[in-house]
Amino acid sequence: MRILVVQTAFLGDVVLTLPLIDALRQCFPQSQIDVVTVPAHAPLLQGQPGVDTVIPYDKRGRQRGIRGLFRMVRMLRARDYNLVVSPHRSLRSAWLVACSGSTRRIGFSQWWTCWAYTDTVRRPHMAHEVARNLHLLTALESGPVPMPQRLTLQVAATAREQVERHFGRVGIAQDEVVIGIIPGSQWGTKRWPAARFAALIERLTATLQTRCVLFGAPQDRAIAEAITAVCRVPVLDLIGRTTLQELPAYVERCAVVVSNDTGPMHIAAALGKPIVALYGPTTAAMGFTPYGVPWEEVSVSLDCRPCHAHGPHRCPLAHWRCMLDLSVERVASGVQRLLQQARSAAETGHSPLPRPGWGRSLG
Repeated sequence: MRILVVQTAFLGDVVLTLPLIDALRQCFPQSQIDVVTVPAHAPLLQGQPGVDTVIPYDKRGRQRGIRGLFRMVRMLRARDYNLVVSPHRSLRSAWLVACSGSTRRIGFSQWWTCWAYTDTVRRPHMAHEVARNLHLLTALESGPVPMPQRLTLQVAATAREQVERHFGRVGIAQDEVVIGIIPGSQWGTKRWPAARFAALIERLTATLQTRCVLFGAPQDRAIAEAITAVCRVPVLDLIGRTTLQELPAYVERCAVVVSNDTGPMHIAAALGKPIVALYGPTTAAMGFTPYGVPWEEVSVSLDCRPCHAHGPHRCPLAHWRCMLDLSVERVASGVQRLLQQARSAAETGHSPLPRPGWGRSLG
């Protein structure tokens, strides 16, 4: 049995597809399972349990346009897949699926790209994205699909050792509490202001005696520079200075992570990290919350939320209150509570993991 999963969307979408891949492995343990994703996200999937081959599709680079699509189709057809599954709604993905040569293709029914599939199921609206993706497998009629307790992301021991060596060189001891800060986002209105992040770092460093580390992609360098320019305490800036393959090992070292609603937040969840999640133009009800870990939502109640499926680059009403009204005090309080929970769990030996999708709202 040869199975293909097509997921060429954003980083967070790729991470939230991992339970779907794991479920396919459980249903077809002897199968070959390949995943098509964009080159930037391929390193995250390489070496992960359940994934045999990662196939990069450079849809905005050397494989862009009709010619690149046709070359990709020819390559997929040559691999002779028996089953193709895709939770992605894009036209490119639909063409890849439709032309893959597979006699069975599973996708969602209410999207206009449903013509690409032989089997469709309705995408649950009020559900976490993990549950929505797993719902695709009901088309196989192989019985109930169990919900995983949490996401999983494998980190190599050598990567952990590299992180400890790096932290040691910059003066972070093995017993120091590290708070991860993810201040970027591909969408402008999802970014809490840099000055607020700097004030948060100062507060956490002073009151909790923690070390803060910035994580993000190379395109977030401007945010990193804006934070470090005004921050009056030491902060380790790793934004754009780790590869995507290295990032999980660094995030795993954190006790708590503070993040905008963005892809690396889901990497932190897949590593079991407690998370303080900042929601502005998007809402937790949209189904992209930290999955299977203790987390706290910081948001404000506004009639204009949500204003966009992802978050526009500018506030449609020009006030941006959804992010400007999020105070440093509320975020810091969330970090402190999650740290206390983690310490109590460590002392009692009880797992701090809640039921999937659980979160405490600070809105």
